[in-house]
Amino acid sequence: MTMKINNTTVYKIFGSMALVALIAACGRGPNDPGTEYMPDMYVSEGYEPFTQLAESPNKINADGKNMREPAKHTIAQGQLDYYYPYQKEQYDEALKNVKMPATIAYTSENLAIGKHFYDINCFPCHGDIGLGDGAVAVKFPPGNIPSYATDRIQTLSEGGMYHSITYGKNLMGSYASVLTPTERWCVIQYVQYLSKKAKTNGATATAPSDSLKKDK
Repeated sequence: MTMKINNTTVYKIFGSMALVALIAACGRGPNDPGTEYMPDMYVSEGYEPFTQLAESPNKINADGKNMREPAKHTIAQGQLDYYYPYQKEQYDEALKNVKMPATIAYTSENLAIGKHFYDINCFPCHGDIGLGDGAVAVKFPPGNIPSYATDRIQTLSEGGMYHSITYGKNLMGSYASVLTPTERWCVIQYVQYLSKKAKTNGATATAPSDSLKKDK
């Protein structure tokens, strides 16, 4: 038996569906995202590189991770500029031999870059003007975070600073993963700037303004 559906019946059906949807929508709160009828449009079915769930390991990669490890013995682009390993003997060599590249001039622009990354990475321990009085430093016994006014920092070479930022030293960890080589040298320029101010003004040194001038 064939049932004929006229236009009136179709209108009634769709009208009823629209009315039901309208009533259902009226009962939702203003922050309700509604029903996802096509969730694949919103939630990716692919593996997210920075999302790793222990209960659902990646079945494609052997180690179960979504992100693959870099190939062994490879160096990330822009990171090949330093050949000294971590060991103490190499630190001593860096103290004497590593110099700031001639391509990274002492300019107000580079000093401003150094200040930017200093404020992000160094300020919590070393403080805004390098006196070792940051919010993190106060949790340690005095002297664990040295002031830039001390003789040790005053006489520390560029190579020693670069080696320490690259690998970490004492309480300070490595910043090689968050600062490019150029950014590390800019931070060193800014540390030298603060050290010079600390030596001149001692503990009463004032923080330099954002409009930094060439200081060396």
